[in-house]
Amino acid sequence: MAKHVIVGCAGLPHGVGWSRYFQRLPYLETAALLQGPVRPSVLRRWRESAGRERAFGGVAPSIITHPPGPRGFGPRGWPVPPDRQHEVGGFRATEVVRQGVRVLTEAAAALDAAAVVFRTPPDLSPSQANRDAMRRFFAEDATAEHFAGRARVWMPSGLWEPPTAHAVARELGLLCALDPLGADPEGRLRPFWDELSGEDAYLVVSAPGRARRRTSNDHLEQVAEIALRHDRAWVVFATTEPFPDAIRFARVVEGLAPEDADDDEEPGPHGADLEDDGEPSS
Repeated sequence: MAKHVIVGCAGLPHGVGWSRYFQRLPYLETAALLQGPVRPSVLRRWRESAGRERAFGGVAPSIITHPPGPRGFGPRGWPVPPDRQHEVGGFRATEVVRQGVRVLTEAAAALDAAAVVFRTPPDLSPSQANRDAMRRFFAEDATAEHFAGRARVWMPSGLWEPPTAHAVARELGLLCALDPLGADPEGRLRPFWDELSGEDAYLVVSAPGRARRRTSNDHLEQVAEIALRHDRAWVVFATTEPFPDAIRFARVVEGLAPEDADDDEEPGPHGADLEDDGEPSS
């Protein structure tokens, strides 16, 4: 059985303020830096709002991972001069990418983050060139020492299949962010999920292609079984209703959620406790 399951959401849910969120959940993955620069004073204020017993995960700036954007800007809101667009993203060995690492290192310290998360776009395919770029980047520019022992998490997308991505992450000394509820209509990946266990895991529960607003108890139990086969597991919800899903999941892990449980903590669309300097949407 897991020694520690850490439950949270990918981004502060709409209508839920800091105090309410951290009263119910211990972890928040923030993608603010993915979208653009954030003042250190804002990050420190978030850290203070969370309280000492709560934790953050910081998603890496998009200038590290994503291709350049239009009109002289890097991906999202990161300013990059037009003549340096070729230095952006893809874990390249460039000064722009190294600048992104410095920003992430400083932000992780300001947040006292438990994890740093590198989201890669679908166009970062499982090619040998991309694997070599990742191998060099995490061995030279974004080592464990850079982040003071914080968990380094890679979140692939696109053509990466979970077994392949998991193996590459282990080779590089990373955790691989995996979605146990990802599309698998023929059940080809069931043996992989049934055997997945170890020291640490980082599971991101999303809802692509599912019309229902809430994640079913059966699906929550499926994720819980995987999390509980690890000594420590982060479980991050990026579903349609992440806040109530995460609260229900915590109850499932504790063995306290009956099948017909009704959650009275679903955030409304216009929560009155949403505070200034809230995190931008993920």
